[in-house]
Amino acid sequence: MGDRTAADLERELVLLAYVRGCLRGSEGEDFRIPTTALDEVLDELHRVERSPWDRT
Repeated sequence: MGDRTAADLERELVLLAYVRGCLRGSEGEDFRIPTTALDEVLDELHRVERSPWDRT
């Protein structure tokens, strides 16, 4: 996914939340959105923000 920073990933999460809100606003609250993109961003964010105590 590249060398994105935690701030880059947090901006992407905000964008995904905005898009989800727009879709639910137009399609209704019961509209379900696949979470694949969100899962990938969160996984990368966790790798970037890995605890200094984690030596793996």
